[in-house]
Amino acid sequence: MRTILFGLVLALFASTAFADPVIYTDYEAWLAATPGDHDAFGSPEDLGDLAVITTTGSFGAPRGVLAGGTDGLVWNDAVTRDGGEATTFSDGDGDAQIPYYAFGGLWDFSPNGYGSGLTLTLSNGDVFNICGDPVNGCVSSLYVPNGSFFGVVTSPFTTLTITAGNQLGGAETFDLSNLDMVHAPEPASLLLLGAGLLGLGLLKKSRA
Repeated sequence: MRTILFGLVLALFASTAFADPVIYTDYEAWLAATPGDHDAFGSPEDLGDLAVITTTGSFGAPRGVLAGGTDGLVWNDAVTRDGGEATTFSDGDGDAQIPYYAFGGLWDFSPNGYGSGLTLTLSNGDVFNICGDPVNGCVSSLYVPNGSFFGVVTSPFTTLTITAGNQLGGAETFDLSNLDMVHAPEPASLLLLGAGLLGLGLLKKSRA
């Protein structure tokens, strides 16, 4: 009985946190689906628990629809399809041995007009193309309204790299706020969950 319940716990976790990518456009739903250690931009906006390698990005005042709607600064960036610009976020607080399995943030494509969209590439091979152009449409990209949430739960990864997307247009100048990358729950958390389920099973058995 104990082995079966623990096996079910592990299977349930594997099927949700490490299955095919699941895309979220609602922050609360994404948050509910992402237990574990959240590495996020600090407050006021700084890298917090994250590390970054970037060619063009830095923190600054919001330049588009996020102006007035966020606390502090946001990540200002611009990437071009032919210029080789990229920004890569990874672990910055020393627990990189535990991989991430989710990321999310508020995205704004509106500064300086709509460019070529963004390609978000994870170290596990996942690629997500997003854009915010409501006029010309987002061909082969997911439309993410300016200032709205876009997040993903997927298989383990260690880095998130932002480059230019596959839309028509020049540089994609964008702002990013509240970036949050989530480490997989530690085994102890799964053991606690398994113990809880085991207790429920024994309680039901005793009442039968």
